[in-house]
Amino acid sequence: MVRGSSASVREAIAEHGLPNTAELPQTMQELDAVVGESLATLSHRSQLPYVNACLLEVMRIRPVGPLAVPHAPTETVKVREYDIPKGTQVLPNLYSLHMDPAYWPDPDRFDPGRFLEVEGNVVNKPESFMPFSGGRRVCLGEQLARMELFLVFSTLLQSFTFRTPEGAPPPTTDGVLGLTLTPHPLNFVRSRDARGRSSSNN
Repeated sequence: MVRGSSASVREAIAEHGLPNTAELPQTMQELDAVVGESLATLSHRSQLPYVNACLLEVMRIRPVGPLAVPHAPTETVKVREYDIPKGTQVLPNLYSLHMDPAYWPDPDRFDPGRFLEVEGNVVNKPESFMPFSGGRRVCLGEQLARMELFLVFSTLLQSFTFRTPEGAPPPTTDGVLGLTLTPHPLNFVRSRDARGRSSSNN
């Protein structure tokens, strides 16, 4: 779970913090308006819809676990034209689910707006979104992982400015596929700026 959280934070920086510089000001404006000079805490989470939407989009476009844990039907079932016998091991393909253009138009494009309603509220459980699997075998650490992602991502954005080294190519977001989908090592310059805070300000 910790490994998954750290991979998601790195992916969040790669997907959002570096190549999508046009969207970064919106994230920082929201953090500055809501949190101010202190560091974000869990009490701010519900007041930061765009930050949350960015993390949800990262989990959609690059799920740490591209395949869910095995499931098996308790009786023979028919799914469309396929008969699935009782006890057959089924591996839900979360990556395919999250990249289905029928649910996610232009699925390769990083767009936090997919998880925001017209009023600006976050849609946490839209159709075709299962980053922590689903059903009774959903990841037990989901809530802890979501909290970790929010706190670490927010703190990094508040404390540092991330940019690629001069002359370096933009970071790849393809990932390394194994049991988990892990980001490639990131090469970037992180400079502490005026927004670097101390936790004593909380």
